[in-house]
Amino acid sequence: MFHRLGVGSLFFALLTLLSAALASINGKSMVGVLGWGWVFAEGGSVAALILMLWNRLGRHRVLWCQAVFCRERIRQWHFQTLLDGQLIGLLAKKPTEFKAEVDRRWAALQQNLLDGYGMMIAFVRHGSRADDFFHQPSYSDEPEATSVLDALSTLRFEHQLRYSHRKTEAEGEEAGLALEERTNLSESVATFTLAGAVVVGAFGFFVALSQAFPGLALFSGNAEPASRVLAGSALLLAVLSAASRAYRAGYTLPDESESYKEYCDRIREYKAVFESATNAEEKFRQLENLEAEAASELRRFLRMKMRATFIF
Repeated sequence: MFHRLGVGSLFFALLTLLSAALASINGKSMVGVLGWGWVFAEGGSVAALILMLWNRLGRHRVLWCQAVFCRERIRQWHFQTLLDGQLIGLLAKKPTEFKAEVDRRWAALQQNLLDGYGMMIAFVRHGSRADDFFHQPSYSDEPEATSVLDALSTLRFEHQLRYSHRKTEAEGEEAGLALEERTNLSESVATFTLAGAVVVGAFGFFVALSQAFPGLALFSGNAEPASRVLAGSALLLAVLSAASRAYRAGYTLPDESESYKEYCDRIREYKAVFESATNAEEKFRQLENLEAEAASELRRFLRMKMRATFIF
């Protein structure tokens, strides 16, 4: 909801500002040109304001971050249970006690998640490696440990790397633009339109100069309409550049893409040490590092997204 409302408010604001730029180029109001379309163009500022206030007062950004936090912490809770050797040992030897202990821990997690916002704020601002773990990592049974290591090698290392790769690929697997494509396209639009606005503004300066000093002969045509068109064009390009930068701020580009790449590099390092380790203790240490890194990455992601904004 946060992103939909943000993009919607940005679209309607852009519509109004483009209408103003076109009116400047045209030299008169766009009512005669757009007809009823003028109502939508000029009323875009009202729609943008409504959507902006709805997004802000409804705290949709916070709610979105809270939903991501709860989802990811539940996912981490499930995977971290496999690191608890004493708990997994109960599964084979005393399944009834295993179920009771898992139910107890799950109920405790659900109780904490009832205050999802408070739990998220504590996690983001005051989190530590000790607090990132729901279960105590420990193993003593070698066959049992080997089975868990084989499972987590795929469930954590491979899946985490594949997910990061999908997020950083130049082309996405689904319809629409991939993260990298959106990053590059928005940067290109923001850069070239701003540069275009500066160039057009420079031409406008020379036209105005020729109007002020006819003897310079810098411009032979009618300077007044040319100056108006150039000024309106520069405004139009500047509006497009500002809109692209607002889009990037709302989707935290390119920070999100860079974060995935850095996370992928760290997971790849842990995987290399994991595969080269000669004993189970070292392998479990790398799995602990991976879980700690996953929690740290979630913390970085939430800090980044809690600063995201489209217009206001």
